[in-house]
Amino acid sequence: MKNLTAIALFVAAGIATAGSAMAQDHKVTASVPFNFTVNGRTLPAGNYTIGNDSNSPRMLTIADRQKGVALMAITVPDYSSSADNKLVFHHYGNQYFLSEIRTANGSMSCHLTTSKQEKRAKTQAQEEASVRVNSDVLIALK
Repeated sequence: MKNLTAIALFVAAGIATAGSAMAQDHKVTASVPFNFTVNGRTLPAGNYTIGNDSNSPRMLTIADRQKGVALMAITVPDYSSSADNKLVFHHYGNQYFLSEIRTANGSMSCHLTTSKQEKRAKTQAQEEASVRVNSDVLIALK
């Protein structure tokens, strides 16, 4: 009986996962020429596919299949639309932090939360420069 229950749960999880994968209809790609950080994890420069699930618009997936890199991040949706599609990175010293995704139709526009690592990098950059730091880098989405 335990085996039957385990198999039923496994099948149900597989169906739920397949349904979720099919619902992921918002995807964009970007070529990022520098290493960057998302939720405290540093990702290498590369060609990334970024998507969200229409059923869970707060959950973002970021992946570079060639480099075997993938992660998920919780975002704050921004339903306004942009003039064009782009990624927004905050830049402090030699560190880049993914901050926003802006899409022309607003389907994936969102903000990522500021990590402790980014707050430290910003504070350090401000102390070294003795000025307010606000250096955004924009990357076009395909």
